[in-house]
Amino acid sequence: MNCTNRVLSYFSEREAAPAVCTLKDGCASFGDIGTLSAAAQALASDEGLSAGDTVLVLSSPDPLLYATILGFLGRGIVVVFVEPWLPVRDIEHVLQRVQPKAFIGSRLAQLWATRIAAARSIPRWIHIGSLRHHIGRRDFDCVDLDPSSPATITFSSGTTGAPKGIVRSHACMSAVHDALTDPDRFGHFEEPALCVFPNMALLHLGTGRGSLIVPKSWSTRVLRRLSQRAAALKTASIAAGPAFLMQLLRFTDGHGGFDDLRAIIIGGAQTDCWALEHGFDRWPEARWTHVYGGSEVEPVACVDAREAVAKSRGRDRFQTLFVGAPVPMVTTRVEPDGLLVSGANVAKQLDAPQKAESFSERQRHWHNMGDRILADEEGWWYAGRVAQPEAEFHLEQRIYSHLGTSACFVSTLSSGRLALFGDQVTRRVADAEGFTSLFPEIEELEDVSIVRDRRHRARIDRTRTLLKSRIQRT
Repeated sequence: MNCTNRVLSYFSEREAAPAVCTLKDGCASFGDIGTLSAAAQALASDEGLSAGDTVLVLSSPDPLLYATILGFLGRGIVVVFVEPWLPVRDIEHVLQRVQPKAFIGSRLAQLWATRIAAARSIPRWIHIGSLRHHIGRRDFDCVDLDPSSPATITFSSGTTGAPKGIVRSHACMSAVHDALTDPDRFGHFEEPALCVFPNMALLHLGTGRGSLIVPKSWSTRVLRRLSQRAAALKTASIAAGPAFLMQLLRFTDGHGGFDDLRAIIIGGAQTDCWALEHGFDRWPEARWTHVYGGSEVEPVACVDAREAVAKSRGRDRFQTLFVGAPVPMVTTRVEPDGLLVSGANVAKQLDAPQKAESFSERQRHWHNMGDRILADEEGWWYAGRVAQPEAEFHLEQRIYSHLGTSACFVSTLSSGRLALFGDQVTRRVADAEGFTSLFPEIEELEDVSIVRDRRHRARIDRTRTLLKSRIQRT
C-alpha cells in the first residue's frame, strides 16, 4: 500500500480545482500539485534518494511543501519534521537519532539550520524551490510498500516539554485520514476547508478537497485578507483549537465574514464554554463537533459540541470537559495512570536508540494519553493531566467558574502552600464575592502574565509562566 494512492486520481479528476491556497502564493490546483509532486520525485532521483531514506523537510505551508511531501511519500521516502523552536540540544539529539540523508527547505529554514551542527552534517542540502527545475521530467510514481513502512517522523516538544518522535506508518496515515474525514461525522463538502493545522490540508487532498491555509499571524489585517479569500472560495469547514476560535470570534464581531462555514471542528478538552456558545450564536446553522485527541492519535473521542457544552454547564463547569465517547476505530482502557488507546490511527513513539524497535514492528501497542478520564453513564469527562493531582484540577475548575476566567492556575509552593497565579488575579479575587471563604486553601496570589503553549496557543505553559514568578516554587 501507499498512503498517497488516494490522492492520485484527483490530480486529473479535479485538475483545475483549488488544492492548496495561501495568501502569499494564491491557489495551486490539483493538477499543479500533481505536476510539482512528480517534479519532487525527479529531484529525489537526481539526489540519489530512494525508499527507506529519511529526509528532513522544513518550509512554510505552501504548494511546494505539500507537493514535496506527497512526492517523497509516494516514493517511500520517510519525511522528518522538527518543530523549529525546540532547544538546539534537542534538535541535535533527534537529527543524530534519525540521520537524515538530505535536508530540503526554504532559504529561511536553511539559515535556521546553520546554527545546528547535526543539521550542517546532513549530506545533501536542497532548496525546496529547485524542484521547479524538474517539472515534466517524469510522471508521479506511487511505489507499493508494506503497510507498516514509516511515512513521517514528527519531533515535537510534547505536552511535557520533553522532545518526542512520533512515527506514522503508511497504514496509520491512511487511518488518520479516514477518521478525520469521515463524512458521517464531520460532513461532506467539495468546497475548500479553512486550515489552521497544516496537516489537515494534506488529509483534505486525499478527499479531493482544497484548503485555504491560515497564516501564523492572526492579526486583524491578516484575518481581513483571509476573510476575503474565504468568501471567494466559499470555504465550508474549519478545524481549529480554542485559541483561533476566540480570535475568529473577536474578528467577526467587528468585521463579519466567514459566512459560508457549515462545519466547525474544535479540538481540545478545556475550551471555555462561553467561547463555544458565542460560536453557536455566530454560526447557528453549522455542524459543531468537539474532538479529543493528541499528538500520537487523532481522534480519540468525538461529540456534538452543543451537547458537550450543555452537559458541562449542567455540572456547573466553566470549561467544556465532556468529551463524549471513543470513536469506533480505537480501543481504550480508562486507567488511573492515564487513558490507554490502541488502534489503526495510533502512531508509535520513536524510542531512544538503546530501546529502538524496528520501524516495521507490527505488534499491537498501547499509547498512554497522559490524561485522566472519568467515565460515567453520560460518557467521558476530562479531569486533567495525570501529573496534576486530581483535587488540584477540580479546585482550578471551581475557581474558573467563580472568577469567570480560565486565565489562571494553582500551584504548590516550596512551603507546601497553594498559590493562585494568573492575569490580574488580585483584582479578580477582590471583585469576586466570597472568594476567601469558598477557597480557604488558596494562601497566596500573584499577578503574572500567562504564557501560552507555542503549538496550542490556548493552553497555559505553566513552567514558562512560573519562571516569571517572584514566588519561590518547587
